Amino acid sequence: MNHLEKLKTKWQRGELCFGTNIALTDATASEMMGELGFDIVWIDMEHSAMSTVDALNHVRAARAGGAAAFIRVPSNDPVVVKSILELHPAGVIIPRIGSAADAEQAVVSCRYPPRGVRGFGPIRGSRFGLLGAADYLADADDQMLVILQIEHIDAVNDIDAVLDVPGVDSVVTGPGDLSSTMGCKGQPGHPDVLAAVRKVYEAAIARGIPAGHSTGFDPEGIRPWLNMGLSWICSDGDVQSLAKQSQTMLETMRTLHARGAE
Repeated sequence: MNHLEKLKTKWQRGELCFGTNIALTDATASEMMGELGFDIVWIDMEHSAMSTVDALNHVRAARAGGAAAFIRVPSNDPVVVKSILELHPAGVIIPRIGSAADAEQAVVSCRYPPRGVRGFGPIRGSRFGLLGAADYLADADDQMLVILQIEHIDAVNDIDAVLDVPGVDSVVTGPGDLSSTMGCKGQPGHPDVLAAVRKVYEAAIARGIPAGHSTGFDPEGIRPWLNMGLSWICSDGDVQSLAKQSQTMLETMRTLHARGAE
């Protein structure tokens, strides 16, 4: 239902999966990105005006387009996370991870007892009741990735303890927020920040934990991340792509018009 097995199959073959970020509320964006061939759509509920209903429509559209949907939740709060889990995306990205304790809370929020504290009330995940409770629960915890977004230097410095938390399925970093905790506010490309990001990924890869990276698109800037053993990478997004293409189109039309008047 959520194309997670497609990702896992590619990872088992050592393939890198490609994704892009989604912030617009119109689910057409997710369907289109899937149809274009993206493996993943990162649906952002942390820094957008997206509601839970909007996110549900994106998950449905991603499924139709053939992409796996990752939802970045607004906060590492079991109450907030619970309703988003019921949308049954391929993964949930938990932001603002700054310690092993944060990692533990993220995992238990997403898992049913005895592994966690998730309340029981599946709808979409149980295929609207077509799966009985026993059949649904048999592998429910394995049907959705718990993805930690490391965004504090404390978590980087204690990355071994963070990754040793049972149930961490994948990691990604947040260089923007991470830079602020390192005294390099607004400098996600600072050498010290990039070294911290690499430290996280190398530790995860060494443990066999899939690591992903989210970044703006720049051919040279993205090159180092493509061949370091990551499992997935998300670049730019619907807003960025629309803005860049629209700006290029407008500037081109203005230039052609000016030349025609010469």
